[in-house]
Amino acid sequence: MELLSFSPGKVYGVLKAKITTDNGEYKSNRTGMSHYNLITTDDQEKNPEQYQVNIDIQSLHEPNVHIYFIDNYKNSLLEQFSTLDDGFTPLESNADTLALDYIRENLFPIKDLTQSTALSADEIASVLDKYLESDPNIIVFGTKYDDKTKLSKEHYGKKRALYQNKPTKGVDDVHLNQTVGKNNEDEYQDGALFVETEPGSYTAFFFAFTNQCESLSTIPEAGNSDDYTL
Repeated sequence: MELLSFSPGKVYGVLKAKITTDNGEYKSNRTGMSHYNLITTDDQEKNPEQYQVNIDIQSLHEPNVHIYFIDNYKNSLLEQFSTLDDGFTPLESNADTLALDYIRENLFPIKDLTQSTALSADEIASVLDKYLESDPNIIVFGTKYDDKTKLSKEHYGKKRALYQNKPTKGVDDVHLNQTVGKNNEDEYQDGALFVETEPGSYTAFFFAFTNQCESLSTIPEAGNSDDYTL
């Protein structure tokens, strides 16, 4: 597996925040690309910050995003959520941090994701609506961008900040961030969404694109479903 190339200046990590606005699905009439968008604020006492959260839910004209979610998610990973500071925490991409790896960690039965059917943007948005419209606390793994990050003018979150008066800080890449390649080094840079449904209890959401699912089906290490238990 090899790293996906993040834009210069983007930082992998985890955001701990509360949803203040659920913008829901936004579809570009020009490209057909869809995102599910949230506005969040952290609970830092002195300088609370707002973030966009931009979740890819369709990037082609046909469905190409797979979603797998688990209610009342059980994993030792959750024990570390209570120790996270509010706001965004950068993470080094290795096994010694909280960084996520769909392949190398026992997070969920990955074959249930890779062998699932891609859903349309509307279908994924319908699932997310049920959990996010009540403005819960969330934990989001992905990459942080801000107005200092060197991003293309076409970057989705940057355009929302410029033209729709949205926060300049944001988190995206909330999905599998690995592709099949010659490199087999540890990656630990995957994205995911955890929604707190009641104190200390979370629903976990994992996302991947169709081309990633097809690639993962060809490698033996993408078989943690036999080891995963709730």
